[in-house]
Amino acid sequence: MVNNTIISLFGQLVTWSSTLLLTSAYGRFLGDVKFGELYFAITFVSLVGFPVELGFNQQLTRDVAEKPEKAEDYLWNTLLLKSILWVLVFGIILFLVWILGYSVEQRTLVVICGIDLFAGSIGNAFGSLHYAFERALYPTIAKILEKGLTAAVGILLLRLGMSVQVMAFVILGGSVTNTLWQAAWFFRLVGMRIVVRKETFLKLLKGSIPFLAYGVLGVIYYRIDTVMLSLMATTAAIGWYGAGYRLFDTLVFLPNIIVDSVMYPVFSKLSATSESALKIAIEKCLNVLLICVLPIAALFALAAPNIVGFLYHSDDFAPTISVIQMLAPGLIFLYVNTLLTTIIVTLKSEKRMPIMAALALVFNLGFNLLLIPRYQEVGAALMTTLTELLLLIVALFFLPRSIFSLGSLKVGAKATLATLIMCLAVVPLRAFSILLILPVAVLVYVAAAVLLRTIPRDEMQMLLQSIRKRRREVPAEPLMDEDIYSRITESLPAIQAEHISEMRTQILQAVKLPVEARATLILPAERVKRLLPTPNGYARRPKDEPDTADLPPLDEEVTLRLRVAKVRKSSAPKPEE
Repeated sequence: MVNNTIISLFGQLVTWSSTLLLTSAYGRFLGDVKFGELYFAITFVSLVGFPVELGFNQQLTRDVAEKPEKAEDYLWNTLLLKSILWVLVFGIILFLVWILGYSVEQRTLVVICGIDLFAGSIGNAFGSLHYAFERALYPTIAKILEKGLTAAVGILLLRLGMSVQVMAFVILGGSVTNTLWQAAWFFRLVGMRIVVRKETFLKLLKGSIPFLAYGVLGVIYYRIDTVMLSLMATTAAIGWYGAGYRLFDTLVFLPNIIVDSVMYPVFSKLSATSESALKIAIEKCLNVLLICVLPIAALFALAAPNIVGFLYHSDDFAPTISVIQMLAPGLIFLYVNTLLTTIIVTLKSEKRMPIMAALALVFNLGFNLLLIPRYQEVGAALMTTLTELLLLIVALFFLPRSIFSLGSLKVGAKATLATLIMCLAVVPLRAFSILLILPVAVLVYVAAAVLLRTIPRDEMQMLLQSIRKRRREVPAEPLMDEDIYSRITESLPAIQAEHISEMRTQILQAVKLPVEARATLILPAERVKRLLPTPNGYARRPKDEPDTADLPPLDEEVTLRLRVAKVRKSSAPKPEE
């Protein structure tokens, strides 16, 4: 878990930096109006195209984490569902942009973003499977390729004076690269066996209904403000709001990594095995989120003028400062909400999520109608924060109290005090660049957190031990691809217990293991009782029991799943042949 978190954090650092650079380039070279057009196209497609993306990814991660052998079955049925839904949704998108009378340039942007929706959705399906097996490396590299190439190519083309439509194609190219990378590695590790089952198809479709209902309402209250701004304000106001909201979205990377990518598979496994272990995992996760989000939100609001000035270098984006300051408290609520909604899904209580989304929609839509005409982009930002607060309250009401620990309140109080100390150090530096403010803020906060012992001692010791253990580990000589998590499955005749040794020898020769290597083969014959390990590494039946007990007839075939365990060179003397 720690290794996956470190990998994801490194990848997110690269993608976060790339996104900031590209956002800065949008502001400098496109201006507030063109940036507003691009942001509107992305938001509009997300608003209408939510059925393609929501629901299936969560089911993939949760169910495959519990039953890894279902990976291919779930993948192909999910891809089929997403493809069908995308065709329907894309047609609706084309009809809406035509009937609403948007310009040809705006319609072109929407079409390109609609194709990007499909590419990104397919990539997310492969990423969900990688995360289900707790292999964060592949989706992390995919995200680095996507964001890094998009930023590098996009900034270069913007400097050459390319149009906003070209930028949309650059974004599409990044998504396609992401998808191809993740798909290539998945098929390399698992294979390309196409499995389409009516039962799985219907199960995924039925299971997605609560997610879909939550998505319908959730995406509307998250994205409807941009559409309302396009109807009640200017395109420039959309650009100001989009410039601030894009930074807000960028800062959501931590809960996406810690909760969605790393902890969600862990929660899914613990929920089926140990409630006490699940409670501990939730507490540790919440502690990490609070320690991270409180200083981020405070600095986001306090240094908003410095951030806008550094990124956009234009007085045209001055109204974005107020947008950022209104969104900053919402970061705290959003981080915690990400954990709470994940717990709801883990406990298989997702049927309550549509209720949460419906309450948030009514609240958000009603007050946006009052605030946007008067305060425009600032009113929309304020309602985003208040909606997150409402969701936090409702989620706490729905979840059982037994899964939470009071220890997180103590950690949150210490993190708040450390954040206040950081703010006192930052205030005198507000006249300087964010490049000076940021490292000073980090150093002061870390020092204050350490002095206050914000991170519990047991958690710090656990982290240090994990790092030391990782350094001491010497990787085994790879005999086969270490990332193979699909097991060798063969259809073999049923074999009497005394013949297992001979079969094991044949298998070892088939996979070409060296003589000095040692492997453990697990051969679970479903109808064979009391198979016991021996010093030779295979199973046999005790002599006091008949060899033929409960065995199928010799002409009946059974599937034996053969799993080559972690292979290391043995220091023991070689067994006699």
